[in-house]
Amino acid sequence: MEPGARDATAGAPYVEASRVKKKNSKEDKQETLSPSEQTSAMKRLFGFEKEDISSWHRLVCLLNRPTDPASLGIFRFLFGMLMALDITQERGLSHLDYKYLDGAPVCRFPLFNFLKPLPMDWMFFVYFVMFLGAVGIMLGCFYRLACLMFISTYWYVFFLDKTTWNNHSYLYGLIGFQLTLMDANRYWSVDGLRKPRKRNAHVPLWNYTMLRTQIFIVYFIAGVKKLDADWVEGYSMKYLAHHWLFDPFKLILPVELISLMVVHGGGLILDLTAGYLLFFDATRPVAFFFVSYFHCMNSQLFSIGMFSYTMLATSPLFCYPDWPRRFFGRFPEFLQPILNRRPCWEEI
Repeated sequence: MEPGARDATAGAPYVEASRVKKKNSKEDKQETLSPSEQTSAMKRLFGFEKEDISSWHRLVCLLNRPTDPASLGIFRFLFGMLMALDITQERGLSHLDYKYLDGAPVCRFPLFNFLKPLPMDWMFFVYFVMFLGAVGIMLGCFYRLACLMFISTYWYVFFLDKTTWNNHSYLYGLIGFQLTLMDANRYWSVDGLRKPRKRNAHVPLWNYTMLRTQIFIVYFIAGVKKLDADWVEGYSMKYLAHHWLFDPFKLILPVELISLMVVHGGGLILDLTAGYLLFFDATRPVAFFFVSYFHCMNSQLFSIGMFSYTMLATSPLFCYPDWPRRFFGRFPEFLQPILNRRPCWEEI
């Protein structure tokens, strides 16, 4: 044996011990990391792991993951309230006698030309049922029945006259139909007071996924429609730049550039990117600001009824589902039973 070989062999256990010590220290360090630091980048960005969509079974399990109903309940309340206001305005309840005047020319929808207005007294009844349905959605009172009352009469009135068609009226009907399939009456609802077992009970994640996807489509398709030459070159809404809402921009830009860059360029970029920006935590505050500013401006620029306010009501759906509980947690303690801040799994 060469000199020094025994010393090297004798030192081997100490080297191995140091390696084990280092390994243990790494494991200890990992154990001391906070849950947010241990979460993968994909989980932080999208809210789920890659394995959750690796098979159909895992995807179904993900979409049925129990989720806080608070944000969905707030949206249900706002949507019902806005639809109740819309019925008296854009749906035409305030001028029903003129809207369905005998002998007035009417353009029917293809495949639905068999639908005709009822006698005036019955049309008032149809609108009354639709209004009760919207109020029932808002209050979460006999929720499923209220949704059916609203969408059945809404689509009937919608298909009576093709000339009144617009994309946001179509959107209201779609959202009303989607809410019929959901459990949006588990927070801030009369049904929750009548049946305590429903109060604050979880909802499946697909309730949020469906509505978020619908709103993403609204923004993105609007952006795609703006990719035509007239819009990109700044001709479609050229007159808007003269509106008083754009006066602050006139301090730094001429009217022609406001029309091209702010009205047309800004509208195009916002519609194409809003759905993505609302989805991610890092970009959501910026998206909230521009989307809110955009819809508030539209409410003053165009006569589009409740559409701007309905779109504003959809934005919080992209936040964490428990945001109303954290928000209402700042209110005085005696209001908490009314605000329904605590989830049922904490009350038990």
